[in-house]
Amino acid sequence: ENKKKYLIVGGGWGGWGAAKALCESGIDADITLLDALPDPTGATPYLSKTGKPVEAGTRGFWKDYPNINKLCEELGIAEDDVFTPFTNSSFYSPDGLEATAPVFSEAKLPNLGNIPFLSQFSEQSFPQLPSPLGQVIATSALFERIPITDRASMV
Repeated sequence: ENKKKYLIVGGGWGGWGAAKALCESGIDADITLLDALPDPTGATPYLSKTGKPVEAGTRGFWKDYPNINKLCEELGIAEDDVFTPFTNSSFYSPDGLEATAPVFSEAKLPNLGNIPFLSQFSEQSFPQLPSPLGQVIATSALFERIPITDRASMV
C-alpha cells in the first residue's frame, strides 16, 4: 500500500546505475526503467528505417569513468568481451570538420616543439587527470575550427 514506485527515464549508463543503486539499497519499491529503445540492454541491434545499425549509446569510456570499469567488475563482465576497440569519431557541421573525439587512455601529448619546459613532455602518454580537465586538455587540439584563444579559455 505504501510501497514506493520509482521510474527511471533513460537506459544509458546513468539510468542503469540509478536502477542498480535503488535495487541494492534494500528499499521495498517497484523500480521501472524506461527507455526509447525497445531493448536498452544492447542485446538486440537497433536498426534505422533502412535497416542499417545505429549506435544509440555511449561511444567510449576513458580514464575518467572508473565507475564503468567497477560496474563491469562487479557484474563479472570481461571488458574485452563487451567493449570494442577505439575508432575515431568525427563531428561535422555544415562548415566542415569541427572536432575529432579521442580516447584518452591511448592519447599522447602533441609535439610541443622547442617550448621551454614543456618540450620534454612532447609525445608522452597523456597523464590521467580528473574530468573535465583531462577532457579539455586532451581534446583542445582536436577542435579544428575553434581559435586557440577560445580553446585556452576552456581551461
